[in-house]
Amino acid sequence: MRWLALPLVLIVLAGLAYGLWPRGSVSGDVGLDVPTLAAALAATDRDAAAKAVELDETLVFPRDHRAHPQAPAEFWELTALLRDARGRSVAVRLSLARLGRGWADGRASALAADALLAGEWTVMADTDAMARPARQQRVSRAALGLAGAGADESGGERVWVERWALSRTADGGLGLRAETDEGALELALSSLKPPVVLDRRTLVGAPERGASAFRFYSQSRLAASGTLRVKGVEQTLRGWAWFDHGWGALAEVLAGGRGQLVANRFRLQLDDGSELVCLHLRRRGGGGIPIPSCVWIGVDGETLSLRRRDLTLAPRAAGWVAEDGVEYPLGWRLLIPARGLELEIEPLFDAGARARSSASLAAASGAWRGAVRVSGRRESEAISGNGRMDLNGYGEQAPSGTRSGRDGPSPASTAF
Repeated sequence: MRWLALPLVLIVLAGLAYGLWPRGSVSGDVGLDVPTLAAALAATDRDAAAKAVELDETLVFPRDHRAHPQAPAEFWELTALLRDARGRSVAVRLSLARLGRGWADGRASALAADALLAGEWTVMADTDAMARPARQQRVSRAALGLAGAGADESGGERVWVERWALSRTADGGLGLRAETDEGALELALSSLKPPVVLDRRTLVGAPERGASAFRFYSQSRLAASGTLRVKGVEQTLRGWAWFDHGWGALAEVLAGGRGQLVANRFRLQLDDGSELVCLHLRRRGGGGIPIPSCVWIGVDGETLSLRRRDLTLAPRAAGWVAEDGVEYPLGWRLLIPARGLELEIEPLFDAGARARSSASLAAASGAWRGAVRVSGRRESEAISGNGRMDLNGYGEQAPSGTRSGRDGPSPASTAF
């Protein structure tokens, strides 16, 4: 599913590790040709997908919280917006991806791995101790205990890449532990709502495609608490988190050429207890009118799919910001009349290097990813919140139909 793409940096790392196997940690300062690598990986993955077993059409929990080794690829991502004892913000993201046997080169060895795992860990804090993002990337083979995904001895589930791990206890709780040479993060998380399946039908009204489909669900509100240690200083943290888990064929994520759809993605947690996950689809090569869609998740877990006729989601004319020579629409406006919502979305960390937040290190991909703040109104009452924004496919040109004119609204804002 192109519109539910894995973070491109993980695909890049996996491809790099495949070419240089075995490999340990990867520096985030490496420049890579993402489009070329993605095309090569997609071709390999199509061969793997052809041999994959049919994925279950209906997700069942708690069964599908487990790893899915039959799928050619799988990913887990936890994002959290936390506060320390002084009320200062700490944004956390841990992304882990597994690439199955379709990526191996067929070598027979006692040390051979049946999967490759890649990960990226980012922590950004509005504190003096962390004036810049702490960000690392790693790739390891699923061999010799270096990395893996599956059941653990306690009856729970665990996915890990070296010293980074997400675990799920037998009673459904989640835990995160990530250690580096500079510090460590530990979080305990409990979900306050049932999982929400976010497939093509839910988000854009299109059916899945059998074995080539990509299954995906979210736990949109988890209570999180734990500690962050940086440079020998430990902070107690509390806040909210969002967990995503998907598996299937990467060919659906990466395939495509001229005119391929790319997506801006938004995951928003509002202070009234509801959440929104939104997509803003557009053509990579320009042309056409962007297509927005959202899923509203109520306090009780009820969901409502919203199409382009139900909402307006567009960048603000004054919201474009240059990052490393690339202009990104970092300011957005979201209107949902049926819910009485008028929301403004902007980066949470907006001063100097902090505006980058958890922006992608793969600059060649033209992607920006980071924590955001939300403000606005629901009917006559003020409402606020936080979340995550992923902007993809920028850098080569301002995409037609997405970049608004300096003196007027974007075409997207008048198309609904």
